[in-house]
Amino acid sequence: MRKTKSAKKVMLINAQHSEECRAVVLDNNIIDNYIVEHSSREQIKGNIYLGVINRVEPSIEAAFVDFGGKKYGFLPFKDVLKESYVHTGEKKAKVRIQDVLIRGQRIVVQVAKESRDAKGPSLTNGISLAGRFLVLMQGQGSAVSRKIEDESERKKLRDIVADLDLPEHLGVIIRTAGVGQTKVELQKDLQMLLKIWEKVEGSQKNESVAAPYLIYQEPSLVVRTVRDHFSSDTSQIIVDNTEAYKSLKDFIKLVMPRNRNLVKLYKETKPLFSEYNVEEQIESIYQRTVQLPSGGSIVIDIGEAMASIDVNSGKTKGGLDLEETAVTTNLEAAKEVARQLRLRDLGGLIVVDFIDMFQKKNKSAVEKQMKQWCKSDKARINLARISKFGLLEMSRQRISPPVKEGVFEKCGLCEGSGLVRSVDSVILNVLRKIQEIIASEKVKVLTLEISPEISNYILNHKLAILAELKSKHMIDFRFQIKAGLAYDNFKYTISEVWEPDIVQSPKAEDKNLESSEPVDKSQPSSRSRTTRPNNRSRTARPRGRSRTPKPVSEDDILRSTSENESSRLAVKVEEVESKKPETITKRKYTRRPSRRGPQRGRRRNPGQSKKEDDVGSSNLETMGNSKPADSSRDDISGNIKSPMPPLPTPFFRENQDGEQSSTPKESASPSTDGSLD
Repeated sequence: MRKTKSAKKVMLINAQHSEECRAVVLDNNIIDNYIVEHSSREQIKGNIYLGVINRVEPSIEAAFVDFGGKKYGFLPFKDVLKESYVHTGEKKAKVRIQDVLIRGQRIVVQVAKESRDAKGPSLTNGISLAGRFLVLMQGQGSAVSRKIEDESERKKLRDIVADLDLPEHLGVIIRTAGVGQTKVELQKDLQMLLKIWEKVEGSQKNESVAAPYLIYQEPSLVVRTVRDHFSSDTSQIIVDNTEAYKSLKDFIKLVMPRNRNLVKLYKETKPLFSEYNVEEQIESIYQRTVQLPSGGSIVIDIGEAMASIDVNSGKTKGGLDLEETAVTTNLEAAKEVARQLRLRDLGGLIVVDFIDMFQKKNKSAVEKQMKQWCKSDKARINLARISKFGLLEMSRQRISPPVKEGVFEKCGLCEGSGLVRSVDSVILNVLRKIQEIIASEKVKVLTLEISPEISNYILNHKLAILAELKSKHMIDFRFQIKAGLAYDNFKYTISEVWEPDIVQSPKAEDKNLESSEPVDKSQPSSRSRTTRPNNRSRTARPRGRSRTPKPVSEDDILRSTSENESSRLAVKVEEVESKKPETITKRKYTRRPSRRGPQRGRRRNPGQSKKEDDVGSSNLETMGNSKPADSSRDDISGNIKSPMPPLPTPFFRENQDGEQSSTPKESASPSTDGSLD
């Protein structure tokens, strides 16, 4: 099939693959409009559902409706008709949403906007059905599209609408495609819309079917494209799919039978879009930079809040001065910006940064050019004037999702930001994370799941740091390599942990060594405690019976005194420890009656006096011959084990029992209690 060379528009529809359906409108072999629909993202705009109110939010004056989709629909209170109110019988000055809408209420809604990002679709309670020339909607009164500016044509269309037979509570709006149409054609389009309306009303009154469910679904992309974009200057409609061709042929016969010969089926081997050089133009839609004919360019950036468009002069030539170059580039940019907004279907707030111009007439010329090219856009557009900073603010109605959705996926490495961390930064962060984990827990084996680039860099350049950590903290590292893994998805898993008793074993050994020292020192005392009862039993003999004294040398005396001293001290320590808790719990102080003179023993420790009394009472029977042994406790000569020369006779002080010790002559005499045996 030969390409058309006429100046009229050509409509191409590519429905060869079920996963994607594309349609373009060519004006002089240049794409003027591009529509695409993917099977993975089925468009639901225009569908009518019988939903159920799930939640009413008075704070935002809206309700969330379950209409059967993946997300709840957002229904503003301003888009709810009075016919859908729940009448409670109360009359209030101001109608509130919580008073007229309740949870679980059945309500008919229509999808006004597709879901976007995390937001659900926007709904409306005012139903409207679009036809080829008319739009049937709820409400009284009819109107003509504001895009029809010719007053004579508007008056003619108003007269035609007034003669139409419309049911109550319904109205119509004549679309731009209705210009030049006769009353018969408009009436035929109205009859088709009324049949659909009766079906919607019948489903709404059917109580047997549980909500939510679908009442009316918009036609396919092929039919919608011809219905919305066909105009009087369209010369051909070419389709490359047999089923789409048949359905489109039936629609043309029903709505506009005079144009049924314009629909043609493409049967060539070469793809339809390649035949008309459309594929290259479609690929340019996805680019960030668009070139202008004179050498300049525009750069389009889409953000969360707005879409910004920057105009660059680039290699523009032909201008006599800076002002003329700026005006030429801005006029070309105004035309291309309007075209790119239609092709990319950008909606929301849009800011265009034109090249600075100093003359007001040049700014007005650019604004006029921008308005002129935006008239052919079916979306509602509001334009502002160019500010002193050279910025033009505008808003555009979002008709369908952007064309990039379904074609591109968000990058898993940069998460759509376009920037990724450098290798040096990732390496340092990985090492910091390892040190943080080691400091928080006694790790034995640490498993790292990282990308191959990072693991190779660590093993080749940072191996000394890992070896130092391994020797210092007794830790082992294991690497799990996963290709294409982003830095944010790195995993650090603690596979094994040191047990507490194993980790603290060096400290426990030191404590055992320290605690074993006093045990060794107490061994002689235990031996002396075992011999103590024998000494007491021997001292209990009658005093009248005496033994023959044996000659004792000075070394024997010193050795005996040291042994007695050690045994004496061991017994004292044991008694004090055994009596200490009792003295603490039973220690009471009573106020003595006042008496003249200094009070004796006022500064004496009560525990000490009690102890001395007990010791004194226990030694009443052994006062005679055991005094020299008890009074020798202050001598430290027994600690010397090496041979010593004879020493002079030691001097004995008063013992703890408060009694006078014997004379030195008596201490040299042999003891009769048998302690030296």
